[in-house]
Amino acid sequence: MNLCQRNMDYWQVVSDTGTSMIAAPFDVVEKVAVNAGANFDRTSGYFTLDCDAQIDSFNLIIGSHEYSIESENMIIHISDTQCALALSVYEGNGFGPQWILGDPFIRQFCNIYDVGNKRMGFARSLQA
Repeated sequence: MNLCQRNMDYWQVVSDTGTSMIAAPFDVVEKVAVNAGANFDRTSGYFTLDCDAQIDSFNLIIGSHEYSIESENMIIHISDTQCALALSVYEGNGFGPQWILGDPFIRQFCNIYDVGNKRMGFARSLQA
């Protein structure tokens, strides 16, 4: 099982092809949203931002490796005039993972499974 590191704390993480965003604890999502200039839209449930926004890469440390998700994968186009940050709030509440690495992560990093050794890893994808 892979873990994301937060200072000296560790979170459980799952990579899920059925999740369209990266789901993370509230304090992480809020910090990224504030830095990106995103505002929470109660109607959609998304942190919305200008579609032309340039946000910093989103970096995760999993095990001993750092994975950087580029800005274009962190912004989702909802309509011609509205975009959302590709992060959603998820609290594991002590059950299951605290992070879900969805499509923004998977677009950049392929999941590599080693079932025999009960481990998995990630390889950089070739985006067109």
